Amino acid sequence: MKKKIVKAFVSTIVLSGALLFSNGIVAQPTHASAAVLNAPISVYEVTASVLNVRSAPNTSSKVVDTLRKKDQIEIVKFYNASWAQIKTTTTKNGIAYVSTKYLQKVPSTVTTKANLNLRSGPSTKYKILTVIPKGAKVSFLGYQTEGKTQIDYKWAIVSYNGKKGFASTSYLNMK
Repeated sequence: MKKKIVKAFVSTIVLSGALLFSNGIVAQPTHASAAVLNAPISVYEVTASVLNVRSAPNTSSKVVDTLRKKDQIEIVKFYNASWAQIKTTTTKNGIAYVSTKYLQKVPSTVTTKANLNLRSGPSTKYKILTVIPKGAKVSFLGYQTEGKTQIDYKWAIVSYNGKKGFASTSYLNMK
């Protein structure tokens, strides 16, 4: 019993360190351990209140975790359009599955609603890197993480004309 607790504690410390030293672009659920620990390429958002994360791509397999509405995940690959494989820390092999029926792709290109300051950090206190004009298309890279498990939906990580920074989502058309 003590070995399992120590193992879980060490795993938590290692995962926390990986998140702490990442560049802030982490596609991870806001509460569950089905985290993806690399920069998102294709990010999907959960649309169901609760989405079961399963050990195999079918409804009769074991539920290994759950995700909540608005949690974001990176898809590793799709199975017959009904199931998606994700990375997880809750299974021995690091792989789990979710139903695609309850996922929607987060847009990869968004437009600005007004002139928008691209900043070096997720706050108005950070330096302005450039001003993005109203109606400009920017590449959406993900959301800023707060601490270890919360995603700040107020600030998006975007790229514009080769510059990467933070933009307030209040001034972005995310749909």
